Amino acid sequence: MDRYDVVVIGAGAFGLGSAYHLARRGAGSIALIDSLAGPGQGNTGRSVGGYRKGIFTSELNRMLSESTVSFMSDLQRSGVDLGMHNVGYLVLLNGDQLETHERAIREMVRKGNARFLSSDDLGSLVPWMRLDFRGDEEAEMLGLKNVEAALLSDQSGYLDVEKLVNYLHEEIVDAGVELRFGERVKRLRLGPVVSIGHPREPLAWQEKRIDVIESDKSEVRADLVVLATGAWINELLDPLGLDSHVKPKKRQVFSIEAKGELRKFFEVDGLNEYSTLPMTFFPRGPYLTPRVRERALWTGLSDDVGRSWGIDFAPEETFYYDNIYPSLSKVFPVLKDVRPTSSWAGCYSINTIDENPIAFRWSNLIVVTGGSGSGVMKYDAMSRVVASLAFGEEEAVLYTGERLPVSWLGIRNRRAEPESFVF
Repeated sequence: MDRYDVVVIGAGAFGLGSAYHLARRGAGSIALIDSLAGPGQGNTGRSVGGYRKGIFTSELNRMLSESTVSFMSDLQRSGVDLGMHNVGYLVLLNGDQLETHERAIREMVRKGNARFLSSDDLGSLVPWMRLDFRGDEEAEMLGLKNVEAALLSDQSGYLDVEKLVNYLHEEIVDAGVELRFGERVKRLRLGPVVSIGHPREPLAWQEKRIDVIESDKSEVRADLVVLATGAWINELLDPLGLDSHVKPKKRQVFSIEAKGELRKFFEVDGLNEYSTLPMTFFPRGPYLTPRVRERALWTGLSDDVGRSWGIDFAPEETFYYDNIYPSLSKVFPVLKDVRPTSSWAGCYSINTIDENPIAFRWSNLIVVTGGSGSGVMKYDAMSRVVASLAFGEEEAVLYTGERLPVSWLGIRNRRAEPESFVF
């Protein structure tokens, strides 16, 4: 039976990052196990890779995201191509949203983290975007209201997730982490911390630990087990009677080739250095992302009530036509009658309590999960939290130097205020 100091299960952003920081801190022999053929091939690889900076109301959200984005930005500046594009986040605001978020918006602008654009400003920069829906019965039925203003976050954008995965993969290989791809962990078998030789151990009164990792190929022992399986987290936790408070829900992305008139999205001056429309978020609607290298438009919409929990990777063409296209073509008439050229789906691992990530330690098991669609944007900070939990530290030192109490990410002593600026 193979034995390691640490076994990390799951090779998504949280798993790769955890292996990276554990190796960097000298945690001993480390193995990374994943059921797929290579790193980042689960939900991480299906991510849009969006990141935002400077436009949070939650202190925890800010610390996790901005420290991770700072780390990735410095990597990019050092010559590591992560495909980072600060195209900006353009959050369209109707009257109700302006009133609801007035104080937060004013503070973001005061700190220089965002620019406030009036509807006149936006109309002059993007004259082919429709902002006024008065008298449009279809728009009213869709819940579209006049866009009164927009908030532009210049430090936000997206990265190429595959490039980030490749960087982390190379780093952990260089650090000596053993990679065991194509190996599916089926069970975490419990054992007693102190054995009395009873044939049915562990007994109810005994202190327990993860004794054996059972896969479809072998059995492995480790002093420490890090479980970073994202949407699949409950498959291994439920049999143990442990609760992550995380459930999977499908999210879909549709890609449209930017040809003909759609090249307008890549001919916008005054909003970013790439002369594109920023990553744009509609009130009560979808988002749209012009992808500079792909010369394509990516769009999606998060549907909650009515979308069942569960793992499902089948994109639904009808979801685009029924739920995304009606609003998309109203705001951007140039997209009328345009069909997507490709689509894919993945699963968010959603923390149903406050939608922030979760990391906690039970015995010799560390659980890190609940990226809720922002795993790439928070992976480095969460991986540092994992390393601190592994070494018994009460605080994790983030890339920015800020100190984050690890208990804030746990279950019992949690301190995670929900984000109020939701778009």
